[in-house]
Amino acid sequence: MSQKQFAGVDLDGVRGFVAVAERQTFADAALSLNISASALTRRIQRLETAIGTPLLERTTRRVALTPAGQLFLPGAQRSLQELSTALRQVEDAGNTRVGQIVVACIPTVAKQLLPRIIRDYRLRRPDVRIRMIDGTVEVVARNVRDGTADLGLTFPTLPEPDFVFDALVTDPYCLVCPTDHPLAQLGTVQWADLKPYQLIISGSGSGNRIILDKALHNVNWQPERPVEIEHLTTSLGLVEAGLGISVVPQSALPDEPRSRIAIRPLVHPTVARTIGLVRRRGVTLTPVAQHFLRTVRRMAPELERESAEYSQRLAQLSLASAK
Repeated sequence: MSQKQFAGVDLDGVRGFVAVAERQTFADAALSLNISASALTRRIQRLETAIGTPLLERTTRRVALTPAGQLFLPGAQRSLQELSTALRQVEDAGNTRVGQIVVACIPTVAKQLLPRIIRDYRLRRPDVRIRMIDGTVEVVARNVRDGTADLGLTFPTLPEPDFVFDALVTDPYCLVCPTDHPLAQLGTVQWADLKPYQLIISGSGSGNRIILDKALHNVNWQPERPVEIEHLTTSLGLVEAGLGISVVPQSALPDEPRSRIAIRPLVHPTVARTIGLVRRRGVTLTPVAQHFLRTVRRMAPELERESAEYSQRLAQLSLASAK
């Protein structure tokens, strides 16, 4: 059969042929398809014309398959079954996602920023189920790229042409050290001040490390043998145990002051990452995900203001502590 003939084969004709072959009468087949017998006849005729050979032998009492029809039937039945399964899977997935949004999130914003966003969103849409995927910058990007997550709450390290990024908040890096550490006695701490001390920092190649190395390439700030960890949130416990100092994004800092930890702004230069929502370019979000995106966009000015106010309070507390 040529491509031109194949193009004339339509789904209605295949369904009609299978219905007649299985029921062996036009009347029963037409009833199962909820069409008239004459309409079914026209479908079969168009299919036979497209294929170029009769598929059914019509007698006064019954309908029989021609040799070509016998060859065609198994494939036609299999194709209809596979199509039905595929359509059902799409429908099931759509029904599942109607009331659900999946957000991939980096660990350092999962403690402070993410609960703030979810709490505000749930006030508007308590019916929506929110599923979170916690992971590194690379994991978040992968989950958004392959469609596992609708949106990602993260920060960009390199240009991503496949993504659209909505900035939400500026997130400066701060020093975290034991309260009895020499750097805790300073009102402001410069990056170069960190070099003599044991530093706990994210591993080479991590998103945070990429930002710091790029911003501080002219600053001699790292000791020769830093302690490298996978997630910066781990560093708070290590610092509290007196095992070193660390550089932590402001969004990952604890809500309440800890008796054994001092937090100081890092200056000369001030280095910050930009937290926002990332989504795939050219892909239409589900209605629920679109509403989530609009809600978070409306929150952005407030989130930015709260971050700036926190930075100001931190600077004031640091100066007061140093006096």
